[in-house]
Amino acid sequence: MSRSKLKIKCVSPKIKLGDVVYNGKLIINEIYKAENEGVDVLLFPELCLCGYSLRDMVGNYAVAAICQREILRITRGTEGTKVTAVVGFPFSYKRRMYNSVAVIRDGEILGIVPKTSFPKKSPFGENRVFCVTERDGDDWVEALATDVFFGNDMVFNVKDCTFGVLIGDAHDRAYNLFEKGVNMILNPTAEVVTVTMEQDRRYAAREFSYRNNCVFATCNASEGESTTDGLFTPHSIVCQNGIVLAEKKVFDSETPDPVCEIDFSLKKSEEPNEPGKADPNSPSPFMLEDEGEMDKRCELILNIQARALARRLESTYSRTMVVGISGGLDSTLALIVMVKAADLLGWDRKNVIAITMPCFGTTKRTKSNAIDLCNELGVTLKEIDILEATKIHLRDIGHDESIKNVTYENAQARERTQILMDVANDIGGIVVGTGDLSEVALGWSTYNGDQMSMFNVNNDIPKTLVRRVVDYFARNTEGRVAEILFDILDTPVSPELLPPCENGEIEQKTEDLVGPYELHDYFLYNFVGRGLPPSRIYKNGIKAFEGKYDSHTIYKWLTVFIKRFVTQQFKRAASPDGVKVGSVSLSPRGDFNMPSDMSYQALLDELATVCPN
Repeated sequence: MSRSKLKIKCVSPKIKLGDVVYNGKLIINEIYKAENEGVDVLLFPELCLCGYSLRDMVGNYAVAAICQREILRITRGTEGTKVTAVVGFPFSYKRRMYNSVAVIRDGEILGIVPKTSFPKKSPFGENRVFCVTERDGDDWVEALATDVFFGNDMVFNVKDCTFGVLIGDAHDRAYNLFEKGVNMILNPTAEVVTVTMEQDRRYAAREFSYRNNCVFATCNASEGESTTDGLFTPHSIVCQNGIVLAEKKVFDSETPDPVCEIDFSLKKSEEPNEPGKADPNSPSPFMLEDEGEMDKRCELILNIQARALARRLESTYSRTMVVGISGGLDSTLALIVMVKAADLLGWDRKNVIAITMPCFGTTKRTKSNAIDLCNELGVTLKEIDILEATKIHLRDIGHDESIKNVTYENAQARERTQILMDVANDIGGIVVGTGDLSEVALGWSTYNGDQMSMFNVNNDIPKTLVRRVVDYFARNTEGRVAEILFDILDTPVSPELLPPCENGEIEQKTEDLVGPYELHDYFLYNFVGRGLPPSRIYKNGIKAFEGKYDSHTIYKWLTVFIKRFVTQQFKRAASPDGVKVGSVSLSPRGDFNMPSDMSYQALLDELATVCPN
C-alpha cells in the first residue's frame, strides 16, 4: 500500500457495562482482527474500556484502578502489531480523573489525550467525575507505571498522515490541531440515539471534513451501554473533504464495521446540504411534512423503544415484562414495543404479560379492544377486576364512594400499579410504563400510580407523536390487528376513572379537561425545545393555528400549560428510567432540571403583556 494511502477502521464492540476485564479482551481481539485486515488506524468509542454511562462509578477507586491495569495489559498485548489503536478509557492522574483516549501501537502508549469540554445537557454528569486540563502534550508525566505524554492538541503520525483526537463535541479545539499540520481528526463519541441523531452526525461529519479539507472519522458507543435515559447504538462515519467514504448506520446489524482506504489526494465534494428537519413554526413541530420521511421516523422510534427495552430486560436478567393494558393509545404503543422487544430477544410472546383491570370508568369499547389486541398479538392476557378492591380501600380510608373527586380517581390508578408491581415480582419481570411526554409535561398522571413503573418506553414521545406512530404501525399491519388499532385511534383519549355515560360512552375526556394535546405539544416544543418566552409562543401560536383556534383559546390553554408544567415538576423529579427519543426531553437526570417549588407567576406576568382583550 502506498504511504499516501491509509486504511482506517471504526469499531464499536458490545461491551459489558463496568466489566473492564471483559471489555479489555474485546478490544484486544479487535486489534488482532484489524492487524489481519491490514488496518493502519483503529478507532474505538469514548470510554469503551469501562462504559461511558457508568456515571459516578467511573470515579470509584476499584473501577479506576482496574482500568489503569487493563489499559496496560491491552498495550502489552499489541507488541508486534502495526495497528495504531485509539482506545477510550478513564485516566487517573494525581487523584484526578480524565475522560481520555490512549493512542497505542506496538506495545507502547504514544500519548494520552483528555476530553476538553463536557456537554451542557448530559444525563451522565461527566463534570462530577472528570476534570479538564490545559496540558498541551509537550511534557511527560509519570503514570501507568511508565512515562507517557499527556495533554491536549497532541499529534500522531501514521505513514503520511498526521492526526489528532477530539473526544465528543470538542470541535472548538480543531484549529489548534490544524495549525500543527493535522490532516485527519479522530472523534470517539458516546451519544444516545434520537430520531435525528444519525442525520445530524452525518451532516456534521461531512461539513467538518469539507470545511477543514481533512479526513474526519467518528465512532459511537454501543448498545452495551446503559439504557437509563437513552439508548446507545453503534454509528460510525468516515468522511473526507465532505464525502462519506464509509458508514455504519444506526441499527444496521448487517453491515460490518466501517473499514476504508483513504487517499489523501481526494478532492472536495459539493458543499454538504443540511438534512431536512421538522419545521419549528409548524402547528405540529414534532412531525415531518413528508409522509414517507415521517414513516421512516416512526419506524426509527419503534426501534429505539424496542431495543432500549430489550437492553433493560437483559441487564436486569428479567424473564418477563408486565404492562397494564387499557385499550387506550399509550398502553397500545407500549404493548407494540414490548412485542417487538420480545421478538428481538427471541422470546416467546407469552412472556409479555398484559393485564386489564376494569373498574368504575371502564367502557365496553376500550376493554374489548384491549382484550382483542392482546389475543391477536399472541401475548399472555390476564383480567383482574379491581372494582371490589377499590371499594374496600375507599371504605377503609373513610371516603364516600359517591364523592367522585381526585381521591376516588387516584385510588383506582394506585390499585392498578400495585397489582402490576406485585405480579412482576411474582414472575421475575419488570413493569413497563406507558405515560407519554405530554402527560409528563402536564403532570397528567397519578403520583405513585401510573406515574411509576420500572422502565417507561413512552416517556419521551408526545401524545400527537404517539398517535402517529400507532397509525404507522396499523397501516403496516394486516388483518384483525390493524382493525383494532384503527378503532383505538378513533377512541377519545381518557383515563377512564369516572363512570361512563348512560349510553356506555366515555364520560371523562382528557382534552376537555386539560386542553387539546396538539396545542400542548406545540407549547412544549417551543417552551422547552426552543426556550421561547410565553408571549412569543402565544403570538406564534396564533399564526400557526389560524383558522382552527382563536387567540382566546390559545391564551387559555397556554396559561393552563404554564401552571401545570411548573407545579407538576415534583412528579418528573421522581420519574422512572426511560428512553430518550427526540430533542425535547424532560428527564430529571440531565435533560431538564428545575426545582419542584418554583413559582409560575413570572411566566404568567410575561404572558400577560400580550393578553387579549
